Amino acid sequence: MAGRKDLGLLLLGIGFLCAVGAKAGTPVTLQLDWKANAQFAGPLVAKAAGWYQEAGLDVTIRPADEKTNSVTEVANHSGWIGVAEADVLLVARSKGQPIKAFATMFQTTPLVLMTLKSSGLKTFAELRGKRIGLHSDSQKAIDVLLSFNHMARGEVTVVEVPYNLDPLLEGKVDAMQGYSVDEAVDLTLRGHQVHLIPMSENGYVAYAEVLFTTEKFLKSDPSTIATFLRLTNRGWEQAISDPGQTARMIVTQYLSGADPAYQEASLRAIEPLLNYETHDSRLGWMKPETWAASERMFNQYQILSIPVQAAELADYGILKKLYGE
Repeated sequence: MAGRKDLGLLLLGIGFLCAVGAKAGTPVTLQLDWKANAQFAGPLVAKAAGWYQEAGLDVTIRPADEKTNSVTEVANHSGWIGVAEADVLLVARSKGQPIKAFATMFQTTPLVLMTLKSSGLKTFAELRGKRIGLHSDSQKAIDVLLSFNHMARGEVTVVEVPYNLDPLLEGKVDAMQGYSVDEAVDLTLRGHQVHLIPMSENGYVAYAEVLFTTEKFLKSDPSTIATFLRLTNRGWEQAISDPGQTARMIVTQYLSGADPAYQEASLRAIEPLLNYETHDSRLGWMKPETWAASERMFNQYQILSIPVQAAELADYGILKKLYGE
């Protein structure tokens, strides 16, 4: 990625964001959808480095727990930005929540099927006749992967598994769902060599760690949001350029007691997701055709609770401000 060579060159390549910039001391709250860990390294680095403050933004970063609904929090507060998965936002928008997705931190999903390297199973097609462990809320997603690989339900055995790695390690399943930036990292650090079968390469199309806000905030103060995104992207470039230092900073300032080695390994797994579609320095970029493909997938396989529409959710104005396209 461009920022590996020189962060300054990256910023010059992006171009000057706004002629005016954000108002001095403009308060912005970023509501995460989980703990403040490596998956949010971009904004964590930008805040720790003082870049938001230097640009006139007073940014507060709010971690989440199992009870936090980032969409509800953002919708109920002015001047808030949130992070959520594409499916969560699609459902919320389709139910009438006045939210807009304006960028995505991960240009593809980190969802994978994990197999132990000792099994020799490297592709989805090789799972024919095997046991696949899925969480209760992911049962329908398997139909996407089966269809993409021209396979039928009866050719695999789907096993509902809990949110731990025991079923895979104990041989109760041959493959198990997880995140390349989380469970797969955990397995590797525990000494278990794994193969990853990316769902994104098997028909499952969705953005992850999507940045969104309310229609009102997006319309009333786009320069603040654009400044926030520019500096968040700068934070990601810095994080990836020195994952070890970034991991130590996260553990020291945001996630006391966490394992720096885990945070560093997670960052290294995140790197290819940041520009998965663009293959260049346009961090945050998202495409209408990808959102449309997600809509078709979720609706065709009835993965979500209701039919969804992507056209009303995504807004590309901030990205156009940032990159001039």
